[in-house]
Amino acid sequence: MLSECQGSTLMVTQITHPSKISHERVWKKLKMASSLFLVSLFFSFHNNKTLGKLKMSAGNLLNEVCVYLGQVIDYITYAYNTFLSIIFLRVFKQQPFQVHLPTKTFHPAVLVTGTSSGIGRNTALTLAIRGYTVFATIRREEDAKELQETFKQFENPKGGSLHTLIMDVTKKDDISNAHMAVRSHVGREIPFIGLINNASFVKYLPLEVASEDAYAESFNTNFFGIVNVTKKFLPLLRENRGRVINIGSIASWEGSPFMGVYASTKAAVRALTRIWRMETRSTGVHFSLIEPGIISTRLSDQIIENYRSFTSFPSNSRYYAIPHSITSNVIKSYENMYKMVGKWSESFIINAAPPDIVTDAIVHALTAPFPKNTYYVGLDARFLATLNWLLGDRISEAVQVKALTLQ
Repeated sequence: MLSECQGSTLMVTQITHPSKISHERVWKKLKMASSLFLVSLFFSFHNNKTLGKLKMSAGNLLNEVCVYLGQVIDYITYAYNTFLSIIFLRVFKQQPFQVHLPTKTFHPAVLVTGTSSGIGRNTALTLAIRGYTVFATIRREEDAKELQETFKQFENPKGGSLHTLIMDVTKKDDISNAHMAVRSHVGREIPFIGLINNASFVKYLPLEVASEDAYAESFNTNFFGIVNVTKKFLPLLRENRGRVINIGSIASWEGSPFMGVYASTKAAVRALTRIWRMETRSTGVHFSLIEPGIISTRLSDQIIENYRSFTSFPSNSRYYAIPHSITSNVIKSYENMYKMVGKWSESFIINAAPPDIVTDAIVHALTAPFPKNTYYVGLDARFLATLNWLLGDRISEAVQVKALTLQ
């Protein structure tokens, strides 16, 4: 099923030449992020004239500073990546990837999965406002209508459009129907140039008591969903030397207790993205992996609520299969550990960065002549990745155990 919210008529094709490297754009964004960082500091202090107010807002100020600091670091890494890519271009004759940028008369098409909330929703809206023809997959009709109504509230100077497709990434028939809808809409004047695999399923529970359904549903959505959607749309992407952007998680590197099922799927996505990138390099299709830390979304709110309301593992849930061989003491130990993890995690989730910072990385992966292979998004993601690299598994796990006060 295809619904549409469109701004203007699609007319002619305009493609940025692949050899044009936008150094000015990277430098401009770097200066902009630095300026925003300083401005946020000024206004945060200016709006708190009394010491009492300043103390009350210290947490918000720190969060705001961290978000902008993360953006500054992101733009520095983008510039560094461009510098290294230019060296590769000179030494190894590695050509930049083709870039398709929208204009008022040219609206290249992208598909974004999982757009009912959070990262997917923000990405779909942002790209449509930037002038892309966006196909946003969503599972429920009411969410699709709400997304379209939200898009209508924004100014649309470049005439981008938003089309909602009712699709479940775990159902091959839905994927085929979405492919036919996209295929009938795109062509020479509307090239299909991007696939953003964002749909995800999250369950936090101990590995020992997780049921086969918990493992199956997680992998069917987070891994096989990406495999099946990508295989279906890859021929379209190959026609226009497009890009695939997979949303992973820093949990693939540095998972915490009870994230085992979810972290396993994201580790599989990391391996899948890397190898698929190498296999398709000669065809001009590029695969990027976005690995965010904790991001403020509707899903993170649900996780907080689950932690707060937790008393014991439910016996009537299809996601739990507690073996008879496990003693009550072991179950109690798991439950106490779960509560500790919940208290520790809640402070991070409450202060999580907005989904905008992930969208910014997605836009770079979609539009840069030399997109990065992997994007670590958020200061927490960068810290954990660095910690794992510097200290190794043994010490980083010990740090987590100490932080959680687990014995």
